[in-house]
Amino acid sequence: MLNLAGIQTDSIVDGPGIRTTFFCQGCPHHCEGCHNPETWSFGTGTPMEAQRLLEIVRSNPLCRGVTFSGGDPMFQPVGFAALAKAVKERSGKNIWCYTGYL
Repeated sequence: MLNLAGIQTDSIVDGPGIRTTFFCQGCPHHCEGCHNPETWSFGTGTPMEAQRLLEIVRSNPLCRGVTFSGGDPMFQPVGFAALAKAVKERSGKNIWCYTGYL
């Protein structure tokens, strides 16, 4: 189960080509200039199953890749690792993971 702040199914700014971007909910870094401060809180967002997210990716024939963004996806490592494995094995799409944390 992944806790998400949102999904963008046709992003052109989160990596090469048209992408599906999953914005995770929760980030402890609170970086100055963060583009998504609404994703900082843990315990909020929408819980979603990895299988449902994979279906979303596979349903868009224009999608060339998947981006995990935030919040910080590294604070949901088990769920995002399972999703990355499923996306790669069942769709062959490339995967980017971005936290922005320095």
